Amino acid sequence: MKILITHEIFPPDMSGGGEMLTAKIASTLIEKGHDVKILTSGNPRVKSYKNIPTTRIKTNRYLMNLQIKKILDESADVDLIHTSSGNMCFPSWVASELNNKPICCYVHHIHGPYWKDIRGHIVGSVFELLEKLFLTRDYDAIIFQNKTSMRMGSRMGIKKSRMHTIQPGIDYRKFQMNVKKKPFVLFVGNLDMNKSMCKTKGLEYLIEAAGYLPEVKFIVVGDGDYLSNMKKKSPSNVFFTGPLFGKQLTKLYNEAMLFCLPSLTEGFGLTILEAMASGCAVISTVDIGQTGILIKPKSVGQIKSAIEALLGNQSKTIKMGQKNRRLVKKFTWKRFFDDLIKIYGSITRK
Repeated sequence: MKILITHEIFPPDMSGGGEMLTAKIASTLIEKGHDVKILTSGNPRVKSYKNIPTTRIKTNRYLMNLQIKKILDESADVDLIHTSSGNMCFPSWVASELNNKPICCYVHHIHGPYWKDIRGHIVGSVFELLEKLFLTRDYDAIIFQNKTSMRMGSRMGIKKSRMHTIQPGIDYRKFQMNVKKKPFVLFVGNLDMNKSMCKTKGLEYLIEAAGYLPEVKFIVVGDGDYLSNMKKKSPSNVFFTGPLFGKQLTKLYNEAMLFCLPSLTEGFGLTILEAMASGCAVISTVDIGQTGILIKPKSVGQIKSAIEALLGNQSKTIKMGQKNRRLVKKFTWKRFFDDLIKIYGSITRK
């Protein structure tokens, strides 16, 4: 197939994990024999990234919404448009309608009502309306990465018949499961982004819950200015490690009995996969099929109750972690790309 991928930012420019995943999708599709090109913002003189052809438009990422004409030109000779949630999905959909091309929208992030927590009530309401406008267009397929995001999309009004769930892979062999788990709660998150977006991780609610559980140890892994504020509000049983990578991080995952990700919303939840691969029981608002306890966003009471329940029956909790270690083996890149190409095939045959 000949595929145009539209994404508002593309490496070497970076905003978050969506850019790296999009680059992996593009490079793997090329390896599989597909003809792929990228349309994105950035320096027009940068014509490729790791052998992935790119066309870059010198403009702000938010103004990519105005690039219908350029998308029309770039998609004229392709079999399929693959776009992403954000500032290129709407103009890409318009171009697909005008060019009569099938289009797939990959949802990296969906915030819905939580835009108000991120941007404030007035601006957040505008972003919520725009997100709904962008994502409820009549895409041939719209892909989510977890069940929680999919349910949010359904409530938003996205047609269920067009919705699919596929999940990125992980090399679970990089992680180990220590049978001598330690009864502490681990949080790992990317907090090196603007302060308003950090709020989506829900760390403030976890820290508040820690105040009600002084006998329980909490370890927070991450970096960024947002954490300096959190440290001031934290009780003495919350420990901040700063950023950790490689063996240091896997060792901490390996030791933790509980992993907690109380995000308001997540595109996927890669740290949940890492925790599963390490044999942790998981407390989270995000449902990727893990074993543990699902909680509602912004619920300090549910976080507290879940931790108490799991640490109160540690033998059962360790078995949950063992089950997660087994479950994680199905999250492979082969499965991801088999499912993605199957979706491509279904919409190009229409």
